[in-house]
Amino acid sequence: MKRLFFLVILVLFCVRTGLPQNTQRPKVAVVLSGGGAKGFAHIGVLKVLEEEGIPIDIIVGTSMGSIVGGLYSIGYSADSIASLARSSDWTALLSDDIPRRELDINSRIEKQRYLLHFPLKEGNKPAIPNGVIKGQNIINLFCGLAANVPEDADFTKFPVAFACVGTDLATGEEIVLKSGFLPTAMFSSMAIPGAFVPGEHNGHMLVDGGLVNNFPADVAKSMGADIIIGVDVTNQLHPEEELGSISGVVDQLVNFYILRKNSSNRSLCNIIIHPNTAGYSVSSFKTQAVDSLINRGIAAAREETADIVKLKSEYNFSPEPVDQSFIKTDKWQINEVTFSGKYSMSKNFLYEILEMDTPEQYSFDDIKNSINHLYGTGNFKRAYFRMEENGRGRNLDITLDENKKHDFNVGMRLNSSSAVSIVLNSTRKDYMKTFGLVSLSADISFNPEVNLLLEMDKKDMAKLSLEVNAMYKQFDVHLNKEDNYPTDLMLASAKLFVSERAAGNSMAGSGIKQAYYYGRLYSLVNDSLPVITTRGKSITSLYIFLSHDNLDDYYFPTKGSEFYFEMSVVPQKDFQNISTFLLFKDRNIIRLNSSISALLNCYGRSILSEASPGQLGNFVGGHDYEISLDNNLPFYGLPPYYTTKRQTFIGLLGLRANITGKHYLTAVGNLLLHSAEFYPLSNFNVVSGYGLTYSYDSPVGPLEITAGYSSGYKSPTLSANLGLWF
Repeated sequence: MKRLFFLVILVLFCVRTGLPQNTQRPKVAVVLSGGGAKGFAHIGVLKVLEEEGIPIDIIVGTSMGSIVGGLYSIGYSADSIASLARSSDWTALLSDDIPRRELDINSRIEKQRYLLHFPLKEGNKPAIPNGVIKGQNIINLFCGLAANVPEDADFTKFPVAFACVGTDLATGEEIVLKSGFLPTAMFSSMAIPGAFVPGEHNGHMLVDGGLVNNFPADVAKSMGADIIIGVDVTNQLHPEEELGSISGVVDQLVNFYILRKNSSNRSLCNIIIHPNTAGYSVSSFKTQAVDSLINRGIAAAREETADIVKLKSEYNFSPEPVDQSFIKTDKWQINEVTFSGKYSMSKNFLYEILEMDTPEQYSFDDIKNSINHLYGTGNFKRAYFRMEENGRGRNLDITLDENKKHDFNVGMRLNSSSAVSIVLNSTRKDYMKTFGLVSLSADISFNPEVNLLLEMDKKDMAKLSLEVNAMYKQFDVHLNKEDNYPTDLMLASAKLFVSERAAGNSMAGSGIKQAYYYGRLYSLVNDSLPVITTRGKSITSLYIFLSHDNLDDYYFPTKGSEFYFEMSVVPQKDFQNISTFLLFKDRNIIRLNSSISALLNCYGRSILSEASPGQLGNFVGGHDYEISLDNNLPFYGLPPYYTTKRQTFIGLLGLRANITGKHYLTAVGNLLLHSAEFYPLSNFNVVSGYGLTYSYDSPVGPLEITAGYSSGYKSPTLSANLGLWF
């Protein structure tokens, strides 16, 4: 009996330890090449491998292969990655643009006013950036998808061991990325030189790994792979007749680099799958192309089904569950928000802009929108996030890279009011200096204008701004339906004001303004028609204001609202008389369907004292691009600078239709009410007006042609504009 027991123990020991090479299955690696948008085909191949029950132990990629491979390694299935790829707006992701409503006021003005931007370095010499795209949006997408992955992770310990390849920009050496912060690793591997700024990961400045190893089968081998399935989406060199486009030339240049090492790496593979990417390039990111490339990956893998089934049968492979604990959750419990990186602003200032109360639950979209508010201030080159488990929830850390830049900007337009106009602007942002923002603009036209803006945004103080402006205008003032007279006006002003961000996209502030008028103006401060014969007039005013703007676009919005309210007082004769002025502008866009939006606007300006300076009287008429004085309200059907009485109110209803592509047609009706007094209501003069506008969103700014008619003017009006408004 003892001998029998000993023999049983010996047999069991031999079964468990005697021949491990026959009982432990070989490690399977999948290698995903680079190739830009063509790499979407990788997703289709992974889907087929899942369906065939091939277990994947190691996944290695370069460039787009690193994105697909990185997400797959932390538990995302092929179907979930395909769904993400198909639903994403890749044009927006592969840019640094964020929604307009998340930009600060200065960034909005720069975006809607200037067509050309030239960065300058110290000494005001032209600067050549090391990449067009900073990666603001794509890195934050990676941060959200990998938010449950530890900040300093060992990639080889993921549910599927992972590595990707980058190129050290300083040495040209191949850097294999196996640890650290996963989002910066994936970005660094895909950072095409010139297109993207270099990535920073584990102390290296990195660019696209395809420059040194686009098909890294050797990396998979070094990680212990016994069987390697390679997916190569690169093409052979294009013939000369296919190089007639920019995308064809870019694709050819990429191929020069990536074919260098591919042949030796291909020899390490047991199976090579080569999806047909003909007709697509590295920049084919449109939804239809993404879907087609995924399907081509499926088709290419199906063609290798025989080899895949043979491999499965030979090693008795079967599907194995993959840990999905790293996959993004719907919401995270955020207990604390911290900041790291380079920044000089106070934390209170950053928290105020971020608008994230803690502890609280936040989704990825919540976090992304808050970070966009920070980035939208224009103070940072890039802002992205990472999370750390703290036992009770998560700490959210936001990495900032403060922006110190100097840009030279150019805007231009051609319209029926000021003919040809060019604006030149120099803007310097450096919040380490006393004045974090310095902006100088000059409008060169028949009606020239110069503007200087200085802003101090320090510590816990409200933002302090100084704006100095000087303009010269030649225009006609319209007294009524028939009478008008030409005038010229020189206006110089200086405003000192403080402002503070209110809730959402709102701003509140107060200030003092000193204005000097030289010229003559007619205005209706009462029922008579005074003539301003004084050649020079200095006016001091104190004012408060409140503004709100969450329009999704400035020129062709489909939703949102824009509101501005101002109350100002003008003391006269050593404060013996005080004139009060109220101004409001309310612009609302309501989206009715995918192509039609409703316009609901109202404007008003009230002068509460008859003894008011004539230069501050009310005017209406004209389109927004024709108006340059604060006391002129827009009105379809009337020319600019049409005089109205002290109480002036305008209501507007309209419809804007997106006819096709970038072409729009807008029909509006507006009603003007004005009177010297609020009561009785029967004393209000009523003027109706109508307008029809054709618009085209051209590369140089909107082209608009507006025809209008009003009961208050002798003939129809016609105005046109090409270019940005300023």
